[in-house]
Amino acid sequence: MAAQYDILTYLLDKQNIHDTVARLTLNLDLKSSEGLIKDVYAPDVVIDYTSMFGGKPMETTSEAWVKSLEPMMDGLDSTQHVVTNEVIELPQPINGVVRPDKAKVVAQVNGHMLRRAARGKPLMHNGGRYHLELVRLLELEKKGENPWRIKVQATVLGWEDGSSDVMAVFSGIGH
Repeated sequence: MAAQYDILTYLLDKQNIHDTVARLTLNLDLKSSEGLIKDVYAPDVVIDYTSMFGGKPMETTSEAWVKSLEPMMDGLDSTQHVVTNEVIELPQPINGVVRPDKAKVVAQVNGHMLRRAARGKPLMHNGGRYHLELVRLLELEKKGENPWRIKVQATVLGWEDGSSDVMAVFSGIGH
């Protein structure tokens, strides 16, 4: 029988999901492959940057995805991603509601990238939304760790301003 969903578990889930989303952008900015694999992504992921780079969504492992990010992260001198206005979709903890093993998040995200070697100006700023699907990993929960990991990450570009050459390091995503 599935566990009932109580108020404390609901609040802990919301905070853990918030922390996982914050760790996504923090570990990108720190260029921490280990942090992305250990604290952010589920073992198997779907990554969708088609709004920014065309191509198609990628189904892969978190390790392969992060490995493919390393030269891109190293190609930038500095980045700062800011995630705000996270809307976390979880069921309300009322009688009869079963504890969820999946959640969705929509959040606003802004990215600021610096690549001094870029032609023209070295900065690119952009903004848009993350559409994320997270899963609860029971093996992490049993160890007392934050169990929520990103299974699906779609980035939807809303605007950009700056040198498109800064983003040339990302040309392989989705292709």
